[in-house]
Amino acid sequence: MSTALTYQDVVNQTDQEYAADWRAWHEAREAELDSEYGWLSLRSIDWLTDGQTITIPKFPGTWTQHGDTVTYTPEAGKPVTNRGQVITEPKDIEVTARADVNVEDFDYEGVRAQLIKRIGASRQFAVRQRDPNSATRRSFHGVPHFPLDRSWVLPAHYEPLAEWKNSETGAVLGDLSHNETIIGYLTFEKDGKEYKLTVFQGHNDDSGWTKVDPETGKIVYLDNRQNTDGHGFVLFRDQTSGKETYGGARDFGIDVSDPSAITYIDFNRTANLPCAFTLYCTCPFAPAENFLPFEVRAGETTPTIVHEDDLIDSAESAEDDALAA
Repeated sequence: MSTALTYQDVVNQTDQEYAADWRAWHEAREAELDSEYGWLSLRSIDWLTDGQTITIPKFPGTWTQHGDTVTYTPEAGKPVTNRGQVITEPKDIEVTARADVNVEDFDYEGVRAQLIKRIGASRQFAVRQRDPNSATRRSFHGVPHFPLDRSWVLPAHYEPLAEWKNSETGAVLGDLSHNETIIGYLTFEKDGKEYKLTVFQGHNDDSGWTKVDPETGKIVYLDNRQNTDGHGFVLFRDQTSGKETYGGARDFGIDVSDPSAITYIDFNRTANLPCAFTLYCTCPFAPAENFLPFEVRAGETTPTIVHEDDLIDSAESAEDDALAA
């Protein structure tokens, strides 16, 4: 959420100026979702099991987990690249961190297989495929939202924490959890009452952040909080959640690089989590303290999205109808 303008600046905007600013944000949001390897490009997610080898549909090679190590073994004659190099022999990838880590990307004929690690009792490693030609991306026609309503621009202030705190939240997949880092609190006013929201450290969807351990000389994979200085985000639910809006949470980002510059919250810029658009990712739930006791009829609403399985079911149904005819 931009802090370039103050609350009074936004109040003083004409309706046309406010709508133009919101439209620019909305168009950028849709462009990011619909980017070549953005969230809409996901077409599958396959979980690894310790001690077993699996293959991923329509992607060459095999994946084997042994504890904290995953081995990718390429298939002869089908060049898969990783970090710009063709993989010609098995590649061992050790990830010891108990954290959300986007580990490595493997590319084959335009499709990207992303190895990830998550916090789970029975599931830790998974491979999710990103395909620029996915059914979800092909069927995308924009993100639905409530009508723009300036009454949802509310005065607010931000209190940074001197010492950040860890918080484990639930995830869409039942046996997974997410480690989030509380960096401060955002307090806003509505109808004469104050409400306080927990703000988490921002994270990203990038793969391959590493460092070299100076003591062992080994490569260490880093969590997905890298390169997010000054970025915070809020996960919240309200009385529209699970009805008109995505049930797990909606969110909005805030620039926390200058806490004193945060003077308002604009619920018209609240967004769906990726799990509202695709079955093939993991998303955190909003913490209990961020459940709002009223309807936030602003921001994005629940989208209708087509997945790969929907296309398969549709094609099989059409074939059955043709045979019956």
